[in-house]
Amino acid sequence: MTGTLFALTAVVLLAGDSSTDKSPRPPHPFAPSLPRLTDDEEKRLDEIIDRFMDYDVGKLRGQEGLKARQNFERLGPEAIPALLRGIHRAAAVNDSCPVVVISGKLGRMLGSTQDVKLLQFARDELAGVGPTRHASTIADLRTGIMLRRNALVRAGVGEIDPAKRPPRQLSTAELIEQAGKERGQRLKQVLLELAQRPGDDPLNALGIAAASYERDVQQFARNLLTQNLSRQTPTFVKEKLKDDKVEVRLAASRVAVSRNLPVVSDLIDLLADESDAVRDFAHQTLVRVARGADYGPKKGADKEERDRAVEKWRAWWTRQGGR
Repeated sequence: MTGTLFALTAVVLLAGDSSTDKSPRPPHPFAPSLPRLTDDEEKRLDEIIDRFMDYDVGKLRGQEGLKARQNFERLGPEAIPALLRGIHRAAAVNDSCPVVVISGKLGRMLGSTQDVKLLQFARDELAGVGPTRHASTIADLRTGIMLRRNALVRAGVGEIDPAKRPPRQLSTAELIEQAGKERGQRLKQVLLELAQRPGDDPLNALGIAAASYERDVQQFARNLLTQNLSRQTPTFVKEKLKDDKVEVRLAASRVAVSRNLPVVSDLIDLLADESDAVRDFAHQTLVRVARGADYGPKKGADKEERDRAVEKWRAWWTRQGGR
């Protein structure tokens, strides 16, 4: 089953979820075939597994217990990381049933996957289970995982060159590496996928691409930077006004202004920016905010002139009641 199919069938943990967002999920960082879930979704999976364990040891009965068992049975492959966490908790319970049932479910799921990285991740996670009366059950599961992984590697399955895999199946680290190697249409596909990933690293890679490649790729990366930042929180956008990459600062400035964020003081700071483009955008925006009043700096102004302009704008902003 492919990563895309996993992403589209993550309905088990989302049963009853009213979300209508059907956009493709980025892959799990340690298992390309699985979708990355949100913290809230992972928490809900943990709750489903814990309620099943309560049912399995007799603490949850009647209709509630039946519902807990049904929810557990419906869990799909996207729940594998949560099941691995669950088996750690189950191993601490003085009852063998939850460990046996969860191990069986994991064994069936992992026995049919072709994701070598997922198998290695699962085996490593299970190695962390401490001394327990259920050690033999867990050891058998780890052995089955190892055998499956070794069979796939011998068959040449799973260890595919990242350059030959669809970008959506690559980890963020692999995408960033590919962004430094690829060119043309493949590079655009990699950048497009990076723009969907959260965090600073994808944004930094887009910033590099926006400044380093041929003109059409530069513009493509700039648009993706803007799209990425447009989805971020106001606090995150404001932080990026001080980023060490010019393209990121410029994109953050544009997004902040388009979203009407309170960044007048930040724009005044940017009048002293080392980049002509950043300074010009900040200057033009401030002139609009000041309804035509212009305290500089002029294009080509030296550092001293820029510093004086910052002081004048600061005085103006103070008169407006800004801080």
